[in-house]
Amino acid sequence: MTIQSFCKKIVLLVFLSATTNWAFSQVPIDSLVNQLGQKYPQEKIYLHFDKSYYNAGETIWFKAYLTTDNLASTLSKTVYAELIDNKGTVLQKKMMPVYESGGASHFELPDTLNNTSLYVRAYTSWMLNFDSSLMYLKAIQIVPYNAAKKIATVAPAPSYSVTFFPEGGDMVEGIESRLAFKANDQDGIPISISGNIVDGAGKKITAFSSIHNGMGYFLFTPAAGEKYRATWKDKKGVAHETALPAAKKTGLVLNITNSADTVRFTLKRPDDVPEDFTSFTVVAQMQHQMVYNARVNMAAKKQVSAPILTENFPDGIMQITVFNAAQVPVAERLAFLNHNSFSFVTDLHAIEKNIVKRGHNTLQVDVGDTIFSNLSIAVTDAGLNPVTPNEENIFSNFLLTSDLKGYVYNPAYYFSSDADSVKQQLDLVMMTNGWRRFKWEMLLTKQWPKLTFPIDNYISIRGNVYGLSKTQLTKKELIGYIKTKSNTSDFIMIPLNTDGQFRLTGMFLFDTAKLYYQINADKDKRLTSIATFNFKNEVANAPSPAAAFLASAYLNMKIDSATQVKNAKVAAFQRSLFESRVKTLDVVKVVGRQKSLKEKMNEQYTSGFFTGDDGYTFTTEDDPFAKTATSVLEYLRGKVAGLQIASDGQSATWRGSETSIFLNETSSDASQLQTITMSDVAMIKVFRPPFFGAMGGGAGGAIAVYTKKGGGDNSNVKGLDFTNIYGYSPIKEFYMPDYEKTNTDEPDYRSTLYWNPFLIMDNKTRRIKIPFYNSDNCKKIRVIIEGVNRNGQFTHEEKIFE
Repeated sequence: MTIQSFCKKIVLLVFLSATTNWAFSQVPIDSLVNQLGQKYPQEKIYLHFDKSYYNAGETIWFKAYLTTDNLASTLSKTVYAELIDNKGTVLQKKMMPVYESGGASHFELPDTLNNTSLYVRAYTSWMLNFDSSLMYLKAIQIVPYNAAKKIATVAPAPSYSVTFFPEGGDMVEGIESRLAFKANDQDGIPISISGNIVDGAGKKITAFSSIHNGMGYFLFTPAAGEKYRATWKDKKGVAHETALPAAKKTGLVLNITNSADTVRFTLKRPDDVPEDFTSFTVVAQMQHQMVYNARVNMAAKKQVSAPILTENFPDGIMQITVFNAAQVPVAERLAFLNHNSFSFVTDLHAIEKNIVKRGHNTLQVDVGDTIFSNLSIAVTDAGLNPVTPNEENIFSNFLLTSDLKGYVYNPAYYFSSDADSVKQQLDLVMMTNGWRRFKWEMLLTKQWPKLTFPIDNYISIRGNVYGLSKTQLTKKELIGYIKTKSNTSDFIMIPLNTDGQFRLTGMFLFDTAKLYYQINADKDKRLTSIATFNFKNEVANAPSPAAAFLASAYLNMKIDSATQVKNAKVAAFQRSLFESRVKTLDVVKVVGRQKSLKEKMNEQYTSGFFTGDDGYTFTTEDDPFAKTATSVLEYLRGKVAGLQIASDGQSATWRGSETSIFLNETSSDASQLQTITMSDVAMIKVFRPPFFGAMGGGAGGAIAVYTKKGGGDNSNVKGLDFTNIYGYSPIKEFYMPDYEKTNTDEPDYRSTLYWNPFLIMDNKTRRIKIPFYNSDNCKKIRVIIEGVNRNGQFTHEEKIFE
């Protein structure tokens, strides 16, 4: 059952759960939470990658899954993914259309890549209205070429810490409560600890020890005015002391017991409390939908317990919050509900298994249900892509970590079994983490998110017509002719506002297309010829992430040394193979130095002031990033120290001054650069300030763009008879050799044997067979299938074949 369908039953549920001290309460908190859910729905993104480790020169394949409030996505139609370095610079950016809650793309890693710390961030335009920490972010492990060599390094001294979390938020003097804790090292890796709680005089009060992944809890009753500390030893036997949180004199203790179909909460207060602490409101919400709301009168009672019946609630995290009479949140606890309704079953098995050199294999995937399902599958060499001790999957991301404030180690583990022990361990995660998607103080004061970014409708452009009066623009429209690179075409009509503004949405195209245009019914182009047109693609750009934030995401992502060496050897073999292809015989002694490509291009294209070398030169022919850039300025972002590209990609500055722009050595501007596709660019030169070839001395430096000679299509840029529309990132097909048709002695070092981001299952297609060939060295095959269906249910199946 979905959240929306059972919310209508809340009043009855609360009534049945109530005692004589309880009654349903129509408080403003209800409407605030529901308003948040209705007007500010929350999107989540998860990326399924083909593997965990990558070498330079390889392709990162990924499938993006998008949900809205844990249901199949119905909002955004476009997902953005960025490859980012450890300084926050966007190296590559991809745009993907959303089809049945999914989209897919790839990143090409250059052969010359030396950076071992890269990140992939994914988001929608709508998600930019909310906290940037809610975007999807994952550290990508790049294996360095020298990983196979033993390099002497000095490891930093290890450090260990433990953090204590009173259940509900606070300890209260004289009241017994649970005190949870989490212990980890400097990299966030959990450690097992044990120790004692002692008072100010050093007297032992109780003992404690971790239960799972450094987490545990114990019962504790703090005395009035007493201070406590934990004494414990790390795994090296070194003694530590950690102060416990101070207990409050006035407060409320919240205890939660989570069983199959009931979450029972208990409230406890001290004897003498102000009037605000004699009555409370208990609310529970899931995905910004109120699922429980009741009021308790504790004027005559110090302890009250009541059940929340959860049989008909959806799976996921339920946030339980207690407000005092002044509507101040005084206690909070998370509980995970699991009725096993969040998943659907896929059946994966091998109907042909030949794990020998280049052996032919066939997998079969069955989905028993007839509901439309969108799946992705990755088949990899398990020796190069082994199971790590810290795994995530589609279950753990959508249902757990995307809603939690705090780091969860190995989150996939909590969905690996239905055993009671795993559920109890998951409850430790609930006690040691908080809800991240909104803050009560913001909600109660009606500080709503500012909706700056709209929900997109596939590819959109907007612009202005300048130079015409309101009278001339009244009831006018642009007539356009779109022609794609694949030679498909279409006519469109774009209404004009009287102020000259226009917007076109709902376009679905890949790569780039040319939009030829004029004002409709404009005889002899009288109005078109005197008007100036400006077009701009509506592309979402997230703010650059802070380096410290990226570094925190890289914790716990350190590659296993044995796996690192294996991948590095493969990388070395691949590089050696590449170099052997291009190696030439040294039969003639070359006396003169051969000119570089940049030198040749500079001689061919530049003149006057533009021949100087006081700056940076970029040739697109030998740069793989140029092929994926959406515009010239986006390509230059982060490449030149001191050059600042605006977040919307529409302007550039240097040392606070506007950077001059030249197109084929003719003065131009950023809007004209938008009409240039990177495939038509031969060379870009960036000159440091001052650049004397610009008017006023070029205090902001200069950018000179040169289009390919003979390219032709950009010769009439100034007239703006057409503009380029940037569509979705081109789709690259996964290459898989067919050794039945092609027999070659060239070594096969593939680590990803098969990748398909779109396995579509419905009532007519409930079984799919997947043939593929093994590589030369793979001895064990790892297969992972993930996906979502139209009911918003997820699937994850993983198997090893050997």
